[in-house]
Amino acid sequence: MKRWLQMSLLVGLIALFIAPAQINAYSYGDANEEDVAETFKLVNASLSEPTPNWKAAEEAYKVRRAELTSHFGDKVTATLDHDFEIKDAPLTISNFKAVLVMNLERRFSNAKVVIKDYPSAKVLLAKAKATFDTLAPYISADVSASNQAFEDALDSLGNPGLFGVGKKAVEPEVFAQKVDSIYNFAKPLFVYKAYIKPVATAKPTAKPTVKPTPVLTATPTIAPTSEVSASPTPTPTATPVASDTVASATPTPVVSAEPTPEATVAAETPGIESIAPSPDNADIGDATKEAHAPMEQSDKTNSSVTIFLIGGVIIIGGGFVWFAKKKKWF
Repeated sequence: MKRWLQMSLLVGLIALFIAPAQINAYSYGDANEEDVAETFKLVNASLSEPTPNWKAAEEAYKVRRAELTSHFGDKVTATLDHDFEIKDAPLTISNFKAVLVMNLERRFSNAKVVIKDYPSAKVLLAKAKATFDTLAPYISADVSASNQAFEDALDSLGNPGLFGVGKKAVEPEVFAQKVDSIYNFAKPLFVYKAYIKPVATAKPTAKPTVKPTPVLTATPTIAPTSEVSASPTPTPTATPVASDTVASATPTPVVSAEPTPEATVAAETPGIESIAPSPDNADIGDATKEAHAPMEQSDKTNSSVTIFLIGGVIIIGGGFVWFAKKKKWF
């Protein structure tokens, strides 16, 4: 009998250390609260008032902005920043709902990665369910099929059992099929309208106008006519020697040369026109895909349950020892 008492005490001590981990694994606890979904609720409540409270909405958004950037990238927060800047309440709420769909996909993807880690996969699935429940009031279609898919996905995670009792194997294929059906159902219902920053248009460079060079025309110069006249020179009469023949000298006329006019032809110099090059168009860059940030895990142990369990074990163990001594078992 003493041996049985010792075994009972040993089992109680083992349960004392294991129970908190098992309670955390089998309980949703704080996993039912999703930070991104809670931020949406605050923003939606502030902007749905008759007079939108932009200050309260922006304060709630700024608390979560860094986390949204790490999870979904700079482009998403740039879009939300622009929505708040232009103070378009319907657009801001609509894009925030689309961000919840992104968060749904993020939780599902991370759960697929750690599916063999039952506690972590279950917490991620619970956070995805909290996100979907936040979107459900804005879905006009029947969501019962999606709710059932969540139950089936939870069942496909298997069960590690308690000390090996009730153990069930995990089914990754079934889990992926169920969560994909939920995501594919929700995504088309909430359209994301990304903000695209306009590209600055380069101003065209003014084209300089080149004035044509005036053409200089040379005036033809006419050379003056030089007239040369030759006066006839009289020839003296010779005295006849043998005959009565008189020889008279005939004057020889001088021919004056006709002047030739010289015309100077000037060459024309054509004007040169320069053409300024046209500006190139600016290229529009596209951002790359950004991967999700690693999952933030936190301790979900319920301290009150742990204290209660420890106290119960001590009371039961003490009672059993007292009863054993009374019966003189040892």
